[in-house]
Amino acid sequence: MPNTNTCSLSGVYVRYDDTATYGGVSEDSIKDNVPFDICLALEAGQNIFNMPAAYNLHVALNDLSNSSTTVYTDDLAGTLGDPGWTTLDFVHSFPVPPALITPALDGHAFQVVGVMSVGKGDPIVEAKLSEIFIITQP
Repeated sequence: MPNTNTCSLSGVYVRYDDTATYGGVSEDSIKDNVPFDICLALEAGQNIFNMPAAYNLHVALNDLSNSSTTVYTDDLAGTLGDPGWTTLDFVHSFPVPPALITPALDGHAFQVVGVMSVGKGDPIVEAKLSEIFIITQP
């Protein structure tokens, strides 16, 4: 947990959308045409959370097997304590449309870039990469 006046992007990973079936854990392979989420594990100190400070989150899903082509991006902006970041220790998920991950991508390696910025004048900025994962047949 960060100190009371800071925030942290503690992890970037992918998991299946159906957490009841798949357990909601980080995956090293994703089946094509099955809904999955890009997850950002976020932490905020009590003081910055109570301000509440503004935040911006960004994710980019890159196909490393195709010259690092970006196949999906998403952004979220808000204020700490809103529905996008409800608690000090929080995981925000960005749903990836299953139609983007087709059988043509089976065997391709992917990686996610996650970026968090909190505050306006002198923001706290952190970026992390997910583990590399592959697309497989259902």
